[in-house]
Amino acid sequence: MADYSDYQGPNPEWIELLRTTILPPPGLRPGLETPEELRDLTNATREQTASLDLKKAGLLTKVQWADHEVPTRDASAITARVYKLKELSLSQPIPVYLFFHGGGYLMGSVSSDDAICSRIVAASPIPIMVVSINYRHTPEFKHPTQHNDAWDSFEWLSRSIDDLGGDRSSVVVGGISAGGGLAAFVVLYANRKEWKQDGKLQIKGQVLCIPWIAHPQSYPFHLLASKEKSSYVQNIDAPILPRRCHVLFADLLDAKDPGDIFLSPILAPDTAVKGLPKTVFLVAGQDPLRDEALLYAEKLKVNGTPTTVHVFPGLPHGFRRFASLTSALRWDWCVNEGIQWCIGDSDQSSFKVEWPITDST
Repeated sequence: MADYSDYQGPNPEWIELLRTTILPPPGLRPGLETPEELRDLTNATREQTASLDLKKAGLLTKVQWADHEVPTRDASAITARVYKLKELSLSQPIPVYLFFHGGGYLMGSVSSDDAICSRIVAASPIPIMVVSINYRHTPEFKHPTQHNDAWDSFEWLSRSIDDLGGDRSSVVVGGISAGGGLAAFVVLYANRKEWKQDGKLQIKGQVLCIPWIAHPQSYPFHLLASKEKSSYVQNIDAPILPRRCHVLFADLLDAKDPGDIFLSPILAPDTAVKGLPKTVFLVAGQDPLRDEALLYAEKLKVNGTPTTVHVFPGLPHGFRRFASLTSALRWDWCVNEGIQWCIGDSDQSSFKVEWPITDST
């Protein structure tokens, strides 16, 4: 039985940050009485931060983007934002990174991750495009709308990739938190025999960043050595994503079957995960979602999928927002390197514990 409790920390870099930084209280709080109000405030903050980061890093002179309408199965439409280098002559198709933002299925917008997506484009050693999907959010839209939107966007990409200038033999799918869950779903759903036999777009790899891949009501405690040492229990009061926020997001999603393997890929049987493409995991040690990511990584590896795992011990869910952390820069490197590994020819698996770099190390 698995025991990942040693990755809980403490992390000296995080302890040092807390000496000078007051963290905003997570979730609903006085003055934010509804999920919609929380979403509006969070989205505004994320969009402002993204705009500042774009300017600070000079990304506006390097990266351009355009919005595309993606039809959905319920006769509605969502937006795909496509990022490319400005000085790019498409003499040949380029790899594609299909990206789903995080936010507990409640938060996130078409602009909230502009800096994240632009950094990936600018940092890539080879030309690459990022296709970011603005799926619909709770509480207005319940499960399975988000997953339907994710799959509809993948089918749209399958139809549109040639017109976008993308390389259909070099597609990587990824996401953060809830977006990581959507990415895992798309890759798992595309692994069905029906899709593979249809000659449609195939996926070369996936990058799952702090992914939410287990519904709280179907949490796989039976796979762990101790419920008390599980990340779900250890991090009941964790920064950024304490359990009450996790449960709030799940309640708003209102899934009728928490054990559905496409909502909770960690529960997928071996037969469903056999044949999955190369997979990269970025995991935070002080995160309720830690153990489900590490359990899924082990499941994939046992079933023949090459995996690269980066564990950031003692750091909470979403720590990347604190750009002063050396681990935030390392996070970016791991994402970029992970995409390149998925695109490339290496099938070498690896597991790395990413302690912060200090003057003494």
